[in-house]
Amino acid sequence: MHHVIVGNGVCGMEAALALRRKDGEARITLVSDEHDHFYSRTALMYVFAGQMRLQDTEPYDRGLYERLRFERVRERVAELAAQGKSLRFEGGRTIGYDRLLLAVGSRARPAPWPGAAGPGLHYFVTLRDLEGLDHEAKAGRRAVVVGGGLIGVEVAEILLARGLEVTFVVRENWYFPLALDEREALMVAEHLRAHGVDVRLGVNVEEVRRGPDGALAGVRLGDAPRTQAALAAGAAEVPCDLLVCAIGVVPNTGFLATSGLRLAKGGAIEVDDALRAAPDVWAAGDCANVTWADGSRRPEQLWYTARDQGRVAAASMLGDGATYRRGTWYNSAKFFDLEYTTAGWVPVRLDWDNTPLDPGPDVSDWFQRSPGRFDSQRIICSGGMNPPSLIKQGGLSGPPRPPLAADRVIGFNMLGGRWNHEVLLDWIDSRRSLGFVLDRLAEAQFDEELSPRWRRQPGSPPT
Repeated sequence: MHHVIVGNGVCGMEAALALRRKDGEARITLVSDEHDHFYSRTALMYVFAGQMRLQDTEPYDRGLYERLRFERVRERVAELAAQGKSLRFEGGRTIGYDRLLLAVGSRARPAPWPGAAGPGLHYFVTLRDLEGLDHEAKAGRRAVVVGGGLIGVEVAEILLARGLEVTFVVRENWYFPLALDEREALMVAEHLRAHGVDVRLGVNVEEVRRGPDGALAGVRLGDAPRTQAALAAGAAEVPCDLLVCAIGVVPNTGFLATSGLRLAKGGAIEVDDALRAAPDVWAAGDCANVTWADGSRRPEQLWYTARDQGRVAAASMLGDGATYRRGTWYNSAKFFDLEYTTAGWVPVRLDWDNTPLDPGPDVSDWFQRSPGRFDSQRIICSGGMNPPSLIKQGGLSGPPRPPLAADRVIGFNMLGGRWNHEVLLDWIDSRRSLGFVLDRLAEAQFDEELSPRWRRQPGSPPT
């Protein structure tokens, strides 16, 4: 049996490891045009900042591939012939497979602004992006970073640390509306400004200005569409030498146009609950269109869901009947040195139009911010039946549950400090009351580098 996995990221690597655990004799081939070894993409910012070497971001020693007999192909796939069960590479050669997993991830959403294409425009998704930006990010230069998500903040942080002047442009009325409410987002913006970032909210890039020689000169800003935010005085044009576009990612599936696979509107690969896209073809990770709890279908673009989908896809490829069901939501991040942890169901605003998500009449939150500090906790509670919006957003896993008491905790948004998501998830799944949680809130806060209670030994891959 020959398993071919296209993609050497967390999803593809987890699938390869899972396949080898269950089948010691199968032929397993990993295809990637980016890097010979699996590395942690979320750690790229530390490589750029000079705090780590690229090899330091590789979770497994390089000898693992040989020990587990993983074959590697360092080429870009040009075409999939699903009927003939073969892949054609850009160099012209082909490779056959018995079973195929597409774990091709995503690529940066292209900059849509007039004048954007040309020198000085950068992205920050792949290793090549890092190398290109690294060459031009010199102290004393001026950078504009566009995009109201996590990648934009990472880029702003590392450019600022290199001595660049950084303007951070967000078209929404507040930063990261998909995850933060207005109180939290304004605190984050305040925190970024305290570090020296020029944060512009509610504005959009209308045009990228270039000089006669094509060199980047600046960006012209205007009111973001579908918002009422006024353009700040003097903000109409921002000079810059670097422009980083961090407005999201799209599935990296352009090579599948003639494959016969079903692609969703945004390019994600349609799969069933077993992550099967076609006979003997599976897809997982950022490139797969999976079913959410409300029945809608869209990709899940998170590290841990890519990991989980890789494991499920491998089990499905081996025929064990595995299906993918995401558990209770959680995630963590940092805004410069401000820690962020979220778990469960948290009402947010939806995408570009700032439309508020109606949490229903039985949903409320408990919020506090420590005076004079960048530190807040928001705990979401529900009463009566599980609100329809809770089920729609996939905050709780499994079938509808019995009625909740009026103060049952269903979600957390925590800024500042470090919080153990396992404790937070246990409180949600155990249907704890707000009073119970508040009495024990300190039990969920920890610093894993310093606390022996939470220090764990790293897991060992199969040998």
